[in-house]
Amino acid sequence: MTDETDAALLARVQSDPTALEVFYRRHRDRVLAYAVRRCRQPADATDLVAATFLAVLEKPGSFDPRRGDAGAWLIGIAARQWLLLCRAELKQQHFRERAPTRELSSDDIARLEDQIDAARAGQPAWAALDRIDPRHSEVLRLVGPDGLTSREAAAVLGISAGAFRVRLMRARRAAKAVLSETAKPVKSDYPVPGFSALQPRRPDHARH
Repeated sequence: MTDETDAALLARVQSDPTALEVFYRRHRDRVLAYAVRRCRQPADATDLVAATFLAVLEKPGSFDPRRGDAGAWLIGIAARQWLLLCRAELKQQHFRERAPTRELSSDDIARLEDQIDAARAGQPAWAALDRIDPRHSEVLRLVGPDGLTSREAAAVLGISAGAFRVRLMRARRAAKAVLSETAKPVKSDYPVPGFSALQPRRPDHARH
């Protein structure tokens, strides 16, 4: 079961709880990492993860392996769910009843708070992006810590590759201005990512 492809698992998630569980465990950490880089409260992070996998459960057929891997597809779903969470509070009980999640213990909350703090304190340059237009900061996060290629990020945002390149150029310009304003010689235990960290990941075939 664990050696099955994502496409094979998704073909059965609506009828086979085990397939959903395997798919969830395989990709949970990546979706959680996406969530903690954007949410300020542990409950919001778990809501975003639950909402993402609930959307998978409802429409698994929307995955097309010809357009990219399941990880990038999930980030696209998470991005849309995150926008919904920003606009209104989602019904937590609805997700807890249907999505593969559980009630948070005090240890869970403490662990997620640590992850959120680490995601922000460990990458001060990314935290500074909160000061620019949210559309620009989201572009840079997708090609930076989320690790998507330009093509994958464009698909997440629902725009063409050309439009994404224009948006990325503007986002880098805005980020460079903010980082230039805030740059000061500060001692830190964390490495500050340089401007090269704002570059999209190249597809595997382009690295050879």
